[in-house]
Amino acid sequence: MSAQSRLVRTALAGLVLCGLAGRATAGADLVAFPTDFAEGVRYATVERGSIREEIFTSRKVLEAARTGRPLPSGTVITLVDYRDGKLFRYVVMEKRTGWGADYPPEKRNGEWEFQAFNADGSVNSRETLDRCFGCHRGQALQDFVFTLDRMRSAR
Repeated sequence: MSAQSRLVRTALAGLVLCGLAGRATAGADLVAFPTDFAEGVRYATVERGSIREEIFTSRKVLEAARTGRPLPSGTVITLVDYRDGKLFRYVVMEKRTGWGADYPPEKRNGEWEFQAFNADGSVNSRETLDRCFGCHRGQALQDFVFTLDRMRSAR
């Protein structure tokens, strides 16, 4: 498996796991469903068995990544999760100036918040988000984003 394939699989696993354990409540309600995500760029698609995940963000965010600038406040990254060809859920991470300040240092992911949504766009209150914070914390040098390199190479 190539290094790029490992990176993408790790990134997607991190996003998928966002919904699987311990909810972080300091700011999860700050993230609204991004109704316009599909107007952005699908910069990554990964298929694993019957699961297909498509990751979207805006052109502005991709341009910042390509030029080596920090991802700006207002960045939204949307993972669209399909199971057996059917829309299953959305997992969203969003960055805003000042977000994350309510978390203790061992949990904080810069200014990012996470949220999981059902296929209809409603908040999935049964999903938990602590794992999002735990996995993404290891990507601090990449602005807490597993797919930053994919953003840099997206066209």
